[in-house]
Amino acid sequence: MRPLNPLLKMFLRMFCYSATVFTIAHGLINLLFLSQRSDISAGDALYMLLGVAKWSVAPALALALPLTLATALFFRDIRRPGYYRFAMLSVALLATITVWSHSYVEFGHMLRHGGAIAAFGLANIAGNALAIYMSVIVAGKYLRDLSELQQK
Repeated sequence: MRPLNPLLKMFLRMFCYSATVFTIAHGLINLLFLSQRSDISAGDALYMLLGVAKWSVAPALALALPLTLATALFFRDIRRPGYYRFAMLSVALLATITVWSHSYVEFGHMLRHGGAIAAFGLANIAGNALAIYMSVIVAGKYLRDLSELQQK
């Protein structure tokens, strides 16, 4: 069996990692926030988690596609791994700010209100930051895949 192309592996890893992080983080945030407001049954919680998992596909694609494209276009030969990881973190951050700038503006408004809504906004920002940080991990695994491919 022929090994997968490192760029394809990078795309799949980033998509799966970020979709998982988005689903878990935002699902837990929503469950915690809503459980303080009202009683939630197990069926409602499962339904909400499935909805968050369905929602997480678009943000995961918005993180996975730019990394793969930037790597294919600008990083054919990677000589400085640290710079490459930082560049991938920057690409992921720019992609999320470009695609969801209105969400970050709303989070800013939440922070100004204070109280529980500010905690909700901060938790969402932290969940997004964790998904964006996955780009550094995926970039490191891409570098490892490239080195293994060159050794063969």
